[in-house]
Amino acid sequence: MSASGITHFAKLVLMPSLSRHRTILLAYLGMIVLLLLTSIVSPGFLSPSHLKTLTVLAAFIGIVALGQTFVIIGGGIDLSVPWVLNCAAILMTLIAKGQNEPLIYAIPLILLAGALVGVLNGVGVAVFGVPPIIMTLAVNVILQGGILVYTGGAPQAVAPSLIQFLAVGRLGPVPVIAVIWALLALAASLLLSKTAFGRQLYAVGTSATVAEFSGVPIVRTTILGYALSGVTAAMAGMLLTGYTAQAYLGMGDPYLFTSIAAVAIGGASILGGTGHYIGTIAGAFVLTILTGLLPALNLSNGALLIVYGAVILITVSLASEAFADLAASIRAALSRGRDPSPEPRGLEDG
Repeated sequence: MSASGITHFAKLVLMPSLSRHRTILLAYLGMIVLLLLTSIVSPGFLSPSHLKTLTVLAAFIGIVALGQTFVIIGGGIDLSVPWVLNCAAILMTLIAKGQNEPLIYAIPLILLAGALVGVLNGVGVAVFGVPPIIMTLAVNVILQGGILVYTGGAPQAVAPSLIQFLAVGRLGPVPVIAVIWALLALAASLLLSKTAFGRQLYAVGTSATVAEFSGVPIVRTTILGYALSGVTAAMAGMLLTGYTAQAYLGMGDPYLFTSIAAVAIGGASILGGTGHYIGTIAGAFVLTILTGLLPALNLSNGALLIVYGAVILITVSLASEAFADLAASIRAALSRGRDPSPEPRGLEDG
């Protein structure tokens, strides 16, 4: 191909693609910069063994954030993930009692329970018009109270060996959970990019009113998004139990803001309609790297909470109408500055 042909191809194909995915590319660029910075501050951070550990920890965030990505793209938010995760972890250990055999029916039942919680959230939001924050937060509190009553506040069962293998085991040099995460990422990407459900989800998140007039099944699409979030939160809860070897109360709390922040860092608008799970993967790694960077800088976990809050606040501000109007005004002013109007010509002397 000639040089002119390459240039023409870049203009027609590569540049529009890069423009559409600019926020995702920036997320991965930020991930690489953070990784290099942390390796300078903490020598050995880029060692193969540490990178495997980093991937395992990022996988837990990434799996929880998978469902959160679908909900946020659809214009909602799921604040029930902490205790869906926690309930799944505790129920799995109580049902299995440390044995692998009960997992044959325990895992499907718990995933189904997670989906049903998501359906409940979706029905409340899409059918009864309850704001997503109120609906999912209320469900989260109900689940917390329910599991406290059921366990008496002291769950004691341990994770079966099979679950522990899925969380910390290896297939050769590759962590098993990394393989699970990769398969889930592939499925999520195909679902968003290649299916009618994915297109409908983006339409609902962009404008539910326009989507409804276009014939998009808003109720079904919203409910499916929340159901998926419930399933991935339950899945993450069982896998996290394998990592810690037992379930404990509050183990899902850190994943409330991390799941949202990972989606936001990955380039999705918190207000819905944009984003992709490919970006969320970068967001999960960024948050995991930050968790390793802060101790190296002698900063506490409180600094990480500040980062979560700042990320969410900034992304919501950037997606707001006021910011869009401000950006449009700035672009108009810059355009006028680059292309000033010609001055009126004076009368010529006779």
